[in-house]
Amino acid sequence: MADFLGTLNTGVGTTTDNESRYCITLDTITNWDDGVGNIDSADGNVDLGGTDSTSNPTYYQGNIRSSGHYDFYNTLSLDNTYDTTFQVDIGMSSEDEYDLHDSGRGAVLHDGAKGPYDGNAPQHCGAEIQVGSSTSSLGAITTYQKIAQQSTIKGRYFKFRCKLTNDDNKTKPKVHTLSFSVAMEKRTESDQDVVSGTGAKAITFVNSYYATPSIAVAIQGLATGDYYSITSKSKTGFTIQIFNSSGSGINKTFDWQAVGYGLKS
Repeated sequence: MADFLGTLNTGVGTTTDNESRYCITLDTITNWDDGVGNIDSADGNVDLGGTDSTSNPTYYQGNIRSSGHYDFYNTLSLDNTYDTTFQVDIGMSSEDEYDLHDSGRGAVLHDGAKGPYDGNAPQHCGAEIQVGSSTSSLGAITTYQKIAQQSTIKGRYFKFRCKLTNDDNKTKPKVHTLSFSVAMEKRTESDQDVVSGTGAKAITFVNSYYATPSIAVAIQGLATGDYYSITSKSKTGFTIQIFNSSGSGINKTFDWQAVGYGLKS
């Protein structure tokens, strides 16, 4: 369950749901005490504003904001630009405070209330996690895109937000869980029949990794006592030198393979 330490932008507030979970939700357009006339004569639900045409003439039939944003407290800054895969988790319930049990949905008799022809509350509101990216700085992020459960995005700096919406101005999304995780791509680089020379042979990866990968080497034609040493292993490459039993550098042909995570763009 989220603690919502980020920024509640205009139109978004906090509440609890029917399981007493701390939530973010869409706020009302007008407040109860914004109604026409004296506060003692205002008519309506304190959470909705006035629900009659006198106290709230414009929004009495639907007073919930159409959309709003919550900015995550957490951001992500990498050491370089990578193709970064994000996975998200969002938990939401919904509430239609206008569709009360005793309202009859506009019918004179409760038994005559019409069914929800246009769909029930969960179909009228929603929430999605969005990400904005930049290769220069967090401050340069101005646009966002939806993460559909999992998305791969090129960038170095990332910000996240939750967009809450409804399409009838009556239904509230109540978001109680928001999270994202980073899943860097697992990948392999390799080469074959590389000539070592008698000195140290530097190998540079075509694309560097997010973290230092594992290295496997297969050397052709080794004699008894021959050995090799790998040094300067990093996310950008490694250095190898092959020796004979006397410790002198020798020229051999070898294959190598690097397995790790992250694709530097």
